Amino acid sequence: MKRVIAPMVVGACLVTSGFASQEMQAQLEEMKKQIAELKAAQEAINVDALQRQINEVRAHSAGDNVKFDVDFRTAYDVIDYKLKNPISGKKYDNGIWTNKLILGMGAQPREDLVFKGALGVYKTFGNTSSFGANGYQNMDWFATQTPGDAVLRLREAYFLYFGQMGEVPYTASFGRRPSVDGFMTNLREDNAYPASPVGHNINMEFDGASFMFDVEKITGVSGMYFKLCLGRGNSNADAKYPTFTGYPIMGGVTPSFAQTPYIRNNDFDSANMDLAGLLIQLYDDGQYKVMANVFKGWNMMGANFNYYSGTDATNGYRVNMTDVGDMTGGSLSLQINGLSYDNDFLMGTTFFASYAMSKTDPKGSHNVIVDPSTGAVGSMTEMLGSPKSETGHSYYVGLQIPGFLENDKIGFEYNHGSKYWRSFTYGEDTLVGSKLATRGDAYEMYYNLPLLGKNLTAQIRYTYIDYDYTGSDMFFGQTGAPMKISDVAAMGQPVVEKAQNLRLSLRYRY
Repeated sequence: MKRVIAPMVVGACLVTSGFASQEMQAQLEEMKKQIAELKAAQEAINVDALQRQINEVRAHSAGDNVKFDVDFRTAYDVIDYKLKNPISGKKYDNGIWTNKLILGMGAQPREDLVFKGALGVYKTFGNTSSFGANGYQNMDWFATQTPGDAVLRLREAYFLYFGQMGEVPYTASFGRRPSVDGFMTNLREDNAYPASPVGHNINMEFDGASFMFDVEKITGVSGMYFKLCLGRGNSNADAKYPTFTGYPIMGGVTPSFAQTPYIRNNDFDSANMDLAGLLIQLYDDGQYKVMANVFKGWNMMGANFNYYSGTDATNGYRVNMTDVGDMTGGSLSLQINGLSYDNDFLMGTTFFASYAMSKTDPKGSHNVIVDPSTGAVGSMTEMLGSPKSETGHSYYVGLQIPGFLENDKIGFEYNHGSKYWRSFTYGEDTLVGSKLATRGDAYEMYYNLPLLGKNLTAQIRYTYIDYDYTGSDMFFGQTGAPMKISDVAAMGQPVVEKAQNLRLSLRYRY
């Protein structure tokens, strides 16, 4: 019986194995068919088209959002002024803590259109209003560049449109301009990229427009472009709800009321202050960069003092801004990024040199304080204190070298200005006044130290100014010509001879 069962079992196993083999073969054939279909489907996919769709989705997603960035600095400034007079020199000094916040923003809804903006607040510790009710403390030219109150102000807001004119790419832009910490001056501020203007003679906030044309391709000159810049530095208009014209300082004059919103305020004898300039990048190959600018400003402002009624001193007098004339200027600047590629030190060294000039076109004198008994004019407000056209000159050099650690930098700068030199550098962030506006000599050294990469940095900066003439960093109208510091002191009048500013700061950027 066992002999019969054994062959039956073997036969059954063989039959079952045959069935299993046939089933496995069928499954393999089905899998081959599915793989062939999948391969055919993959070959039919347009990978490039799919990638373009993904990119469009990403771009649309990015364009639907405004990207923000933060630039925050805490600083301690030690400022010191030395006065010169014939009896004894006197010093004024102070230590000031400040917080400076710039909230940047940007958006690009499409490839040919970009929006950029920035809000800024720059305040001293514990201060919630302008120092001493100074009407010029938060002037529009430097509203976010001068420490004062805790108000958040508009620093930048503009759009850029990218177009093509034949073989020439161009951009058109309108709005609140990126016009502080420009070419060369960005180094001392530890900013990797400069703003639009040449910082030697233009460094202030303003509203306007720019039109840039990239002519590198048609000229064959590396990096060459030119940019037409238009700006308004002062708009002459009454407020929406004007109160009165004139501001009595002494006497019993009764102000006259007016209800003419946004009408030209002729009582202030001033006009719209406008500026037009041409910025030219003559060459830029990454190592050598040559920039030039020429500009003209119309209706420059100066402070004017007048009696309210003729020569009657009992009616008091007023201070207003008046149009003192026009000004032209220009500069030529060279920057070398890497003096040599032969060693790391020279490759990491940056050098720049710049020459600038300014020339006035005065509109005449404006009377101030008249003697009521004789009618004699005590003094006059004139353009830079002179009734005739005057030319000023300035030169500016700097060197930035690698420091002791990785990515730290040490900088040295020097600039000199002549008797009638006048710059538009009211937005320069130096608490003793703009060093680049100096009529005399200014020296500076700084050390930039990354603490946590580019996100947290430290800076030590020392600025020393030795004035030769009066009137540095003032408005365009002055009473009396610039005088030598020694001559003013010899007349028995105290005058600032030297100024110093030591800054220690920590800066967070993300």
